[in-house]
Amino acid sequence: MREAGKTLDAALGEQAGLQPTATILKVIQLTQQHRGLSALVLGGVEGVKDKREAKQKEVDEAYEKFDALVKDFNNKAIDDAWATPKREWQDLRNRISSGAITVPESYTAHTALIPKLLVVNDLTSDLFGLSLDPDVDTYQLIQSMYYQLPYLTEETGKMRAKGAGLLAKHEATLEDRQVLAAIIGRVNDRLTQTHTALNKAFVANPALRDKLEAQWQSAYDLTNKVMQLANTHIVRPETLEFPGTEYVAQTTAAIDAQFAVNQAASRQLEIMLNDKVSDLRKTRWIMIGAMAGLIALAGLLARLIARSVSMPLQQAVHISERIAQGDLTAQIDTGGSSETAQLMRALKAMNDSLVSIVSSVRGSINAIGEASNDISTGNADLSSRTEAQASNLEETAASMEQITATVRNSAEHAREADQLVGSATSVAARGGQVVAQVVDTMGAINDSSRRIVDIISVIDGIAFQTNILALNAAVEAARAGEQGRGFAVVASEVRSLAQRSASAAKEIKELITDSVQKVEAGNALASEAGKAMHDVVASVERITGIMAGIMMAAQEQSTGIEQVNQAISQIDEMTQQNAALVEQAAAASESLQQQAATLQDAVAVFTLHERDAGYSYQSPAQLTPRKLSLVSINGIA
Repeated sequence: MREAGKTLDAALGEQAGLQPTATILKVIQLTQQHRGLSALVLGGVEGVKDKREAKQKEVDEAYEKFDALVKDFNNKAIDDAWATPKREWQDLRNRISSGAITVPESYTAHTALIPKLLVVNDLTSDLFGLSLDPDVDTYQLIQSMYYQLPYLTEETGKMRAKGAGLLAKHEATLEDRQVLAAIIGRVNDRLTQTHTALNKAFVANPALRDKLEAQWQSAYDLTNKVMQLANTHIVRPETLEFPGTEYVAQTTAAIDAQFAVNQAASRQLEIMLNDKVSDLRKTRWIMIGAMAGLIALAGLLARLIARSVSMPLQQAVHISERIAQGDLTAQIDTGGSSETAQLMRALKAMNDSLVSIVSSVRGSINAIGEASNDISTGNADLSSRTEAQASNLEETAASMEQITATVRNSAEHAREADQLVGSATSVAARGGQVVAQVVDTMGAINDSSRRIVDIISVIDGIAFQTNILALNAAVEAARAGEQGRGFAVVASEVRSLAQRSASAAKEIKELITDSVQKVEAGNALASEAGKAMHDVVASVERITGIMAGIMMAAQEQSTGIEQVNQAISQIDEMTQQNAALVEQAAAASESLQQQAATLQDAVAVFTLHERDAGYSYQSPAQLTPRKLSLVSINGIA
């Protein structure tokens, strides 16, 4: 409806714009005719002065008529655009009437005035929406009427005025001929554009061709004829002998034919717009009737729908009220596929869901009550066990303090033993050094004894040789007789001394040999004593290391026991905290029992079928206590 209204308003606007556009086109036509007549009068042609004056009066009346329309437009753009050509026309008419203007000046002034009138024509067409017609046939017709034909008539009018002026002078310069030739070219261009626009309108609406084509063809041929006339008798010949009045008459006939086409097209446009307005009004009334029928039908359907919906809705309201009061035993009919049936199915689903929820809640309440009772019993048992555990932890803490003191004493004794072992190690080391020196001394004595044995062996050899020599001397003395008797005595004594020396040397050797053997035995014992002292030193050093390890272990054990003591203290604190938490849990379980009873009272308002009643809740006093068993960890329950 809104779009139809807009279309109708646009068509009415176009319809209202036909008279103003026809008026401004009349102003343009008369101004063009006045331009041609003025050129003849100013050029000295006789017999046209009265015609010009009569044409001037027509132009004045047309200006006054359009000026009255402009005041009704109340459009600033048109007011501003119209003020200039209106003022220029008054000045131009006065100058022509007084003869204070030449032919070229008149032509120039008229030619400058008419484009401004064409601008006013464009603004007027736009004001009434003629340039925005949505239909192809009327749009192309409007384009040819208001935007092509006016410019064609203007260019043809220029050709008329320019040619009339030249013919009035019976001469034309090369520049004049070039100007006129250019005007003829523009006339040809405008003629082609207008012809194209009209053909588009004819194609869009073949009925227009029957009514306008013959008239347009006549104007088309006349325009081509006067263009050829201007070329033949003004542009090309050296002397201008063609009568100016005849030229003006033929060009005016062509221009009048163009305006006649415009007027005929305006009449057809008016008919088409009237038909469009009539059709749009009929369409609007049809749409209004259709909408009224639709509204009536919608009202009837709404009433029928309301009746078909109200009863199921009343039933749904009744069921909802029963559900709100806690009665979940309503029988709900869910037959049908309408929206109300869907509503009843949704209510039944809600009712069934509430039944399931209430049954589940009642069963859960009983389970919560039993669980809270078990928690309460377990908390009491856990509380007593926690107290016993706290007592055991206190005793363990006291025992750990005693063990800590004992370990500290052991560590101190180990430290003292380590110091004593260190002293023994020093003494054993010094004893080892002394034994080593004794071993060295015994070795030196053993070496000296061996040298003595060697010397005694030499002495024993000398005694043996002396005994042999004494024996030989005695033999020689016996051979000598009396002369050798004294020598024999000496030899006997020497032999006796040699035997005694040998005997003494033998005894000394035996003593020395025995002494050497004893020295070797002593040396062996000293070596064994040195080894024993070395072993003693090594053992003492090992004992020193062991004592150091014992001391470090005792220190670490003391530190570990202190940490264990701290851990036991922390466990004692945690046990006390656990005892407090147990008391809180006991209070929470009692609160849980109270909440379960409250929840039971809350769901008791719902009425269910016996098959959906579920569990009956037992109060805490009816529950059988069950003792919770605790897992023993490291002997502590």
